Amino acid sequence: NRTVTNIASGGVVTACVYTGAKQELAADAVVLVTSRNQDDAIWRELKARENEWAGNGIRSVKVIGDAEAPGPIAWATYAGHRFARELDEADIGDALPFRREVTALALD
Repeated sequence: NRTVTNIASGGVVTACVYTGAKQELAADAVVLVTSRNQDDAIWRELKARENEWAGNGIRSVKVIGDAEAPGPIAWATYAGHRFARELDEADIGDALPFRREVTALALD
């Protein structure tokens, strides 16, 4: 749970998102992987062939994870896990079967 605070010749500086504690890391180069683009091309191609589904035993196709909306890897993992748990069950939409607790750390 760290964020990059500075990129300089020879390395980067990161900080803990909770405490602000800094850490210097030596590096010859930094490659930023920041793309957050939705890619639902496979879903759109399958949807265009919906008339073939029944003949191939397919009842539905659902778009989940980064194909639906880009986000952190944890969100995509959760979407896949939830889809597997709810397979062949009634669609509960955006309702979550749990309450999310948001925590914060204090320095006191």
